[in-house]
Amino acid sequence: MSTIAWNAARLRKRRSARAFCELDGWSFDPRYTEGRCPICGWVAPGAPEAPLWLTLARRFEWELAGLVVLIAALALIAVTVIHAAGYRVPWFGAPVHAAPVTIASQARTNAPSPSNNPKATISPRPSSSPSRTP
Repeated sequence: MSTIAWNAARLRKRRSARAFCELDGWSFDPRYTEGRCPICGWVAPGAPEAPLWLTLARRFEWELAGLVVLIAALALIAVTVIHAAGYRVPWFGAPVHAAPVTIASQARTNAPSPSNNPKATISPRPSSSPSRTP
């Protein structure tokens, strides 16, 4: 017998977990109502209780967890945008595209550029060897 056929047969043999409240004439599934009648609160005898994972999931504050995750994601996006814009965030290193001072342009280093200085003209040096004239 294949696994699929075995699982299908097992599901067919499972009996329905329905309970009938005689007080109000209501038929309900106690698995989804914590074993109690949703109208009057009568506890069905032998009603299955909710599994542990469902009990814990009902007690957990999902809204608060979602809010914390949202704030963390927005902070991560903000840090990424700030970093990409070239600003330095104190708790992170320098941006990847920031060049060291030695590679920066003259305007950034405040050093005089030879091309901007009129006194600094390049003149040809006289050669030390005598020139030959034919």
